[in-house]
Amino acid sequence: ALWAGEEPRCASWQMVGTEGHWTPSGCTRVGGDTLHSICACIHLSAFAILTAIHPITDSFALTVVTYVGMSVSLVCLFLAIVTFLLCRSLWSVSITLHLQLSICLFA
Repeated sequence: ALWAGEEPRCASWQMVGTEGHWTPSGCTRVGGDTLHSICACIHLSAFAILTAIHPITDSFALTVVTYVGMSVSLVCLFLAIVTFLLCRSLWSVSITLHLQLSICLFA
């Protein structure tokens, strides 16, 4: 959703060395309404319509939830992998598939 007074802007991804950033250079918004935009660009690249014009700051709570959630997920996946490897009596194609999925998610 757009904030009051903000207009959507057409932008393209520009690489400068090994860094990239969104730039409105070479792209203009030529039409549309509040739900749709029509952009015209003079080059081929990755394109987007930017609606958050001001920098978005990360909240401390979101950062904590992200790191705690990722840590808990990795511990549980590790325990699942160990369980699948140690329970040879339950070995089946289904367990093998779950083991491989758990390893891929852990990686």
